[in-house]
Amino acid sequence: MAAAKISLFLTELKRLGNPADIPAMRDYHKINRPYLGVRVPQIKKLTDLWIDKLDEKEILPLCDDLWASNIHEAHMAVGKFLEYNKLANLPEIWKRLNKYKENFDSWAMADSLAHVGFKVLRDLPEYLDIMERKWLTHKNFWVRRACLVFTLYQTKPGMDPERSLTWASGMVDDHEWFIQKSIGWYLRELSKHNPSRVKKFLFQYAKRMKPFAVREASKYLA
Repeated sequence: MAAAKISLFLTELKRLGNPADIPAMRDYHKINRPYLGVRVPQIKKLTDLWIDKLDEKEILPLCDDLWASNIHEAHMAVGKFLEYNKLANLPEIWKRLNKYKENFDSWAMADSLAHVGFKVLRDLPEYLDIMERKWLTHKNFWVRRACLVFTLYQTKPGMDPERSLTWASGMVDDHEWFIQKSIGWYLRELSKHNPSRVKKFLFQYAKRMKPFAVREASKYLA
């Protein structure tokens, strides 16, 4: 039954594709994996249709199969499926995030799960301890970057950003472009309502950051 579901979903996904878009998608993402030429709004419409037909015990294995397919649009579909409120077993979702991270090889792949990360970490903040121990020290910089991207919800009013800022302070000497970009992104979002905290961070660490990351962080600062 599981094999039939993944086959049917991928068949429906492929029908939505525009082969003419595939070369541009491959050039844009710069990752050698299968592309179908399906846009994100189309993927969302398809998952909307499927979510009503399946229960949680069926959706989670489907997500595992979609992720393992290594198809770009299938990864995007996993992120959409896991965001639905119908999926309430957050520990099971976290198990998947923790497993899927081992395949991260691009910003699109990792960011497809960011909103799922928000949902889990916001409601079960104890998983931040695992993220700090296992993700922040990971050999794959995409996983380290995800520590800031998956905690962007902490930049919102009423949330405490200090733990992620501590992580960011430990990453300022990592000059991988996407790491620096994630630091700037986090600070930029935080500056929208807490500019003084961002100014304090930059006063301490700007000289150790790449100039473009400092510019990103300072975008909304007076």
